[in-house]
Amino acid sequence: MKIDIVDLLKQVGLEYDSNIRKANLEMKWNLPEHKIVLWLDSQKTYRIFENMIVNITKYAMPHTRVYIDMTETEDGVHITMKNVSAAELNFNADEITDRFVRGDSARNTEGSGLGLAIAKSFAELQHGSLKISTEADLFKADLYLPKSKEMPEKPGGGGILKI
Repeated sequence: MKIDIVDLLKQVGLEYDSNIRKANLEMKWNLPEHKIVLWLDSQKTYRIFENMIVNITKYAMPHTRVYIDMTETEDGVHITMKNVSAAELNFNADEITDRFVRGDSARNTEGSGLGLAIAKSFAELQHGSLKISTEADLFKADLYLPKSKEMPEKPGGGGILKI
């Protein structure tokens, strides 16, 4: 369906505002002022944002800033989320989006190790990508979601409807 990606990200941020405050994080939002409407699965996209923000509230160092930037390109939307990690980032960034892989080897927080794997899977199902990178204690998630000029084919046939 057509969804306003800017509004959806704001909605997830508002719904997790109490978790963000409990984690003593200062969110720095850099979002477009205008709507960006994309053909996406709203539930899967919501889950991507939810998993990424929950990940931040669990693992970011308290009393630090979190930067969330959204940039519209000609062919899609690029969203970056950056935070300073509370624990040393001593994992392989390419493997952290695999199922059951967690960055905290001590496993001292709740969680299944599925959050980023689900986010990556849901991004890829929508022809996008999720890449994780680290530099020292900086954790960075790069999410890309493409623009589509066509309505995706519905399950069970029916072809593609041009809009």
